[in-house]
Order: sequence, then C-alpha cells, then structure tokens
Amino acid sequence: MFRGRGFAVYFGMILLLLCAGWLLFLRRDSFAGAAVSHILQTLAALYAAILLFRASGKEAKYWIYYGLGLLFYFVAQLIWTIVTLMRGAEPDYLGIPELLWRLQYLFFLIALYMQYQQRRSNLAFRFILDILLYGTMASTLYWNLLIEPILSHHHVNRDVIGYHMFNSSFNAVIVFLLLFFSWYGKKIISGRANWFLLSGFLIKLLGNTAFVYLLSYAAAGEQWSWIADFCWFIGMMFIGFAAMPDKEPLGASLRPGNESRQTFMRRYALIIFVCAALIAVICRLGEFSIISVGAIVAVVLLGVRLSVGIYELESAGAALMQSRVNYDNFVESSLLGVFIEQNGQLVHMNSYGESMFGCEPGQMLGQPLASFLLEADGDRLKQEFSMICRLNQSSRLALAARKSNQTDLFLEMQAAPAFFKGKPAISGLLLDITESKLSEQHLIRSEKLSVIGQLAAGVAHEIRNPLTALKGFTQLLHRRTTDQNRHYFDMMLTELERINYIVGEFMLLSKPHQWQQMSRCDIGSLLDDIVPIMQSQAIITNVNILAEKSPNLPAVLCDANQIKQVLVNLMKNAIEAMPGGGELHVHMKKDHKGHIVIDIIDRGVGIPQHVIDRLGEPFYTTKDTGTGLGLTVCFRIIQSHGGTLTITSEPNIGTTATIRLPA
Repeated sequence: MFRGRGFAVYFGMILLLLCAGWLLFLRRDSFAGAAVSHILQTLAALYAAILLFRASGKEAKYWIYYGLGLLFYFVAQLIWTIVTLMRGAEPDYLGIPELLWRLQYLFFLIALYMQYQQRRSNLAFRFILDILLYGTMASTLYWNLLIEPILSHHHVNRDVIGYHMFNSSFNAVIVFLLLFFSWYGKKIISGRANWFLLSGFLIKLLGNTAFVYLLSYAAAGEQWSWIADFCWFIGMMFIGFAAMPDKEPLGASLRPGNESRQTFMRRYALIIFVCAALIAVICRLGEFSIISVGAIVAVVLLGVRLSVGIYELESAGAALMQSRVNYDNFVESSLLGVFIEQNGQLVHMNSYGESMFGCEPGQMLGQPLASFLLEADGDRLKQEFSMICRLNQSSRLALAARKSNQTDLFLEMQAAPAFFKGKPAISGLLLDITESKLSEQHLIRSEKLSVIGQLAAGVAHEIRNPLTALKGFTQLLHRRTTDQNRHYFDMMLTELERINYIVGEFMLLSKPHQWQQMSRCDIGSLLDDIVPIMQSQAIITNVNILAEKSPNLPAVLCDANQIKQVLVNLMKNAIEAMPGGGELHVHMKKDHKGHIVIDIIDRGVGIPQHVIDRLGEPFYTTKDTGTGLGLTVCFRIIQSHGGTLTITSEPNIGTTATIRLPA
C-alpha cells in the first residue's frame, strides 16, 4: 500500500477534496454530516499512520511511535464511528475510545523522547522534567484562561471538559517541545517535516480549544462545531505529511548566522516563557497590590538569576566539552597504549593499546591488565598497582607479555593514580619496545657468537695439530697391537673422531662463509638424498618420515653440504623428540616472495617457551649427551646464506622448524 510518494500524495489530495466537499455540503448540520465527519477522521488517522510507518527506519525509529499514536487514534475513532452508525446518533459517553485517545499521547511522548535522545544521551530525567514543566504550565493556563470562566458561567459536562483539557494540555506540551527542538542545535528531522509536525499538533490543539469553547454556547455551538472536526482532520493529515520524504538531508547544520539566535533560544526562551506565564497567572488572580507587584518582581529576578546560572554552567560545559574532545583525539590518535584500570578491571583501553596485544575492540575491557602479561610480570604488576594506590605516587615498570598470536611483546609502562567516573582508578601509558628489545637480544647474541667464534677458531687451530699427531700414532698402534687390547684403541679412535668433529664445529661456528662452496643446487634433490639416511634411525624409534615437495621448485645458491648438515641436524632432533614413535613431516614449497620454505614438523612432546627463547645459544642444550653447538651452527649456516630459521612449538602437540632461503 502507498508504493511511492506520488500515490501517497494523490490519496492525501483525495481525502482533502472529500473534506472540502463535506465543508461545503454537509458539515455537522445533520446526522449524515456527523457520520461523514467521523469517517473522514478515521481515514485520515489510518492514512497518516501508514505514512509514518513507511518512513520509520534504523535512523528514524521515532516515526514508528508517531504512527502507533495515530493507530490508537484510528482504532478509537473507528469504534466511535461504528457505534454512531449503529445507534443513529453519537454516544453520550466516551468509554473505550476515550482510553485509546488518551493512550495515543504516550506514544507521541516516546517519539519525542527518541528525538531528544538523538541530540544527547542520558537525558531521560531532563526530558521528564520538561514534560512536567510544560504540562503544568499548559494545564494551568488552559484552566485559568478558558475552562474556569466557562464553568463559572455555564453548566457543561465536567467529564468532557476534563477529557478535552487533558488532550489540549498534552498537545500544548508536544507543541512546546517541537518548538524548542527546532531552535536547538542541529536538526534531527528536516525543516519541512518539523513544520508539518508542529502545525499538525497546533491545529489539533486549536480543535480541542474550539470544542471546549463552543460547549458553553448551545445553538451557536452546534452551528460551529464543525470547526473542531475540521481541525482534528487537518491536524492528522499534517502529521502524516511530515513523514513524506524530501531532499533536505537529515542532521543538517544550522544556516550560517543563526548560531547566536539558536544559543539565545536554547538558554533563555524557556525561562522567559515560564516567567511570562507566571506573571500572567499572578495578574489574573486579582487587582494589583504590593504583594502581587513583589511576586512579579521576584519572578523577574528569579528568571535573571537562572539565566546567569545557565550562562555560567553552559560556558563551563562548553570548555569541558572542548577539553574532552581534545583529550579523546589525543588518546585515540596516540602511538602509545592508554589504559584505565578500576577495581582490578580495565575500564578503558585505546585502540592502539588493543592492537598492541592483538585484541579486538572492547575485548580487553572487564579483565585485569595483569592477565595479559607473563605470569611473573603479572604478579609484579599487581603488587605495583597496590603500591600506587597506597602511596598515591606514579610508577614506571618494564613488562613482558604475550600477544593473542603467542608472539612476544615487551612494554614500558608508566602508571599513576587517577579517577574514573568519580571513583579512584589507575591510568597509565604503554610503550611497545618489542622491536628494540629483540634488536638488543639479537645484538647480544651476535656479539656472543662473534666472541665464541673467535675463541673457537683459536682453540680449534691449537687443538687440531696435536690431535692429528695423536690420531696418527693411535692408528699405528691400533694396527700393531694384539687382539686382546685392540678394543681400547677402538675406543680411543672413536673419541678422537668426536674431538675432531667438535673442532670442525668450532671452525664452522667461527666463520661459516669461509668454508662454503656456493653453487646452484636443487633443494628437492638434497632432501631426496637425506631422507634415506635418516630413515634408518627413524625406523629404530618407530618414526615414519613423510616428505612432500611442490613441483618446479627453483634452484638455490647455497653450499649443499652445509644445507644437508642443517637438515640432518633438525630432522635428527625431531626424531629424538618422538621416543614413542610418530610421524615426521617435511614440507618444501615456494612462498609468495619466491623464497624456498622448508617446514620440519614433529608430533613430539614440544618445547617450553622459555627453552625456545634460548635455542641457538652456544653450549645450551637439554640433552644429556649434547654439546649445545648443533642448533647454534644451524642458525649460523642459514644466516650466512641470507635466510632465516625459526622454531615454534606447543607443549604436547609438537614442534615446527621453518627454514626460509632466498631463491
């Protein structure tokens, strides 16, 4: 129904033409005129409700409540019309329609509150105060200026008077609120829509006023009673027209030059209006006297004092708002993590801080900051926060954390006492020093390797000469000795070979590039040569080696023997990590950068993170018979080839060693 604006306009024009025909030929001079009037009002309410429902959306939910109000009006008017047609006369009591007509204003007020909320949040109490203030003023003035004179000179139905006074007061409240909405800051609805809404409720207010006024005049009242019906009809049509779409953008700013007028109306119009109303009431109470003059002066002075207070309050509020905007801009655009913790829970963390920990927006709130740190540093932070609260002083701390992707995060924290929403809290800054920390660790490791390499080269050179002599004479004695002592020389030769191997590792550790013989090699072929060699050791421990290679892998410039040494060492470690058997996966592929990537994956017991952090350190080993040089040499070889070697592990799941070599 009502597909498009054109159809809605045509239907509205038909209703307006029908109303014009009613005015010209029927009015309320007969029962037929009264019946047609009720039918037209029923159709107008339904038409306006449909327009309002069609205009509602995610950003304009208030139209739904305007529509619900008119839908209640439609149901009440429909019941009233049906009863009138069935009885042949209008009922002499209101009944259920009266209740529904009263309820419509509840939905109108909800719609106004939703408009109110779109300007500022948390204004429910202020909105209720405005409703009470406007309602009190409207009902008081309405009673004093119109109802009381009628009751004092004419005999009319007090229930009808009370009902129409209720409607008139609420219509007046809605008119006051819409007026101040149109004067207050940016527009929530377009100027045309606001004009139609304001005119619609104002015309309905005139209809109620005309009906009450005409009650006191028997003959003339009957003759002019069509005015009230016409006002109610036109009022509903205008409210419906307010929901028709137009080209004016919502939320548009005020026209230039209107800011001062808008500010004046927002601050002082209500006070001026209330003071004028109070003065009017005081003047109607009787003749002027010293008391009445004093009351008027007091009201004027009260208005002036309130105006001064509002000016000071809004000036302070504007300055506070500017400070808050500047603070929010600084915090959200800062390259530091900014947090606030209260009662052991994070209540604020800026977007950069959340990205540092790899968390989604809002994911960290409600949890202590210590829960995102390593256990030892988390305990240390809790103690530091307790000291900050107790001594009321700032503190600086170096912390280590783990991101959501399980990578290391090193932080510098500066924290101090603060307040959040009027309660004590702790605020602080977090500086990400991970890159500098890792660079520092890398530098220390490189210096350590350099020193050890130089020492190893010297020691190896000094050991290799006497070692050659020892090995030669041992071999000579081994050939000449008797059979019963021969096994001793076998043991000596084995240990000499072990010493020679360690000396070779020393030489390779010192300067691996000096021993390299670089050539273009097929890495896939190297893997094919290594797997059969490692298969014999794997069978003993019930390990199955599964190798996969991507086709058409490019050749790599490398020292084939050194790369073989790295692969053998890593695969040997992987086999030893699965004493109960399992599968060893070796994947070889090319990544998007064109690098050759080799993954050696075991399903062993895994490696704790604190051990992974030390892998590659010379002489660090967790094996009973290890030298602690194997992985150190592997790291040095891959580094000398311009590649990287990384090791990741999860306890009880397995370990992955990843080699990346430039093609």
